[in-house]
Amino acid sequence: MIASVFPFRIVLVQILIVFLAIAIEAWFLQKLLKLGPKTSVEYTTIINLSCTCVGWLIFFGLESVLSKDLRERLIGYMLLGGSQDVYAPITLIAVAVLGITFLAKWQGLELVQNLASGNTKTTKPQFLGPPTLTKRPPKKTFQVTTTFGAVLIAHTVSNFVILTVLFLESVN
Repeated sequence: MIASVFPFRIVLVQILIVFLAIAIEAWFLQKLLKLGPKTSVEYTTIINLSCTCVGWLIFFGLESVLSKDLRERLIGYMLLGGSQDVYAPITLIAVAVLGITFLAKWQGLELVQNLASGNTKTTKPQFLGPPTLTKRPPKKTFQVTTTFGAVLIAHTVSNFVILTVLFLESVN
């Protein structure tokens, strides 16, 4: 009975999405913010699981106030793949969710970092190395020093990979 009612496909896809997001975003936070591997995985796990739980709560809250026709179309789209007439609203909703989850992750990372460091603001130490002995100027490299930039890059790349996986899954 539970197998005919429980949406295993949606749950498995959501788990895949969360694992992909955690892995990709943790790597970017580790490289861009110079966090340790364990710390970056912990931060992204907390942030992504929080966003996922809040997202599902919002979905079920909004789903409960929809009309019967809209509710059936939404559930049909999620469970069965749906029809063409819901792609435009779903795309608009997806873009809005992309922006909202980025802001939530950015503020969530700030909050988690503040909680982990005991609510004290820390500044990044500047590297004061020995002067170079060559006459060449140092190489200019792209550096992200803000949390905003690091989360923006990590979130964008992880969502691009997730959308690519979902697109490839829908083609088959």
